[in-house]
Amino acid sequence: MFVAQEFDENKPYTYQNKITLCIDSLSADEVFGHTVVAGNARPFRGAYTRSGSGYQLTGAEPGDDRYDGVFRFWTAEDGKLTGTWKANDNSLAVVERSYELEKRVFSYNPNLALPSSVGWDMLYDAANELAGEGEFLTEAVTQFNPSAQELRSADIENMYRGDLEVMRNSIYARHGYSFKNRKMRYVFDQVDWYMPVSADIRMNLTALEKRNIDLIKRYEEHAEQYYDSFGR
Repeated sequence: MFVAQEFDENKPYTYQNKITLCIDSLSADEVFGHTVVAGNARPFRGAYTRSGSGYQLTGAEPGDDRYDGVFRFWTAEDGKLTGTWKANDNSLAVVERSYELEKRVFSYNPNLALPSSVGWDMLYDAANELAGEGEFLTEAVTQFNPSAQELRSADIENMYRGDLEVMRNSIYARHGYSFKNRKMRYVFDQVDWYMPVSADIRMNLTALEKRNIDLIKRYEEHAEQYYDSFGR
């Protein structure tokens, strides 16, 4: 998680998003890499030094985007990478974030299932806090895997819109898509196997997934929303 450490509570912000940080290459004295978070892939470039049994690195984003900043991070013997990011623009809602990452290798697996905990979860809340009313998912969202099985109209015609939306986006999540949509980040950032690695995975979709996306979209447009109240 990319966690807010210094922020303005009076401005809208997201407390945390899942981030992937990649070190793409090292020269004798420079480091090149990129990050993927909240639907954005950004390069960084900087320097590194040996620090004990690990490394200390500093990498600056290009600076041509308002949300660019500077990453500082350290590697340790246990393989973890910890660090901070500081924004170039001090007027942003969040000007500093922290992260602790473990080394992972992304691999597409169509059989990855949504955990049962996703069912009956709150679909969306703008402040990531309980509100007066909100939209819930239902257990139906985990009933089918549209990356691994052909869906029929009879399977999904009575599902709620939120369930259909998450089911459709589970396809993109399996391919490591980094969601710009805050609702989808709220859901998939909590899924252990989800790893954002790209801001565009359209060329990687299978024929089965494309057919299921088209089918789900047709029903999603006209499906009902499911609401419940938190104030009990």
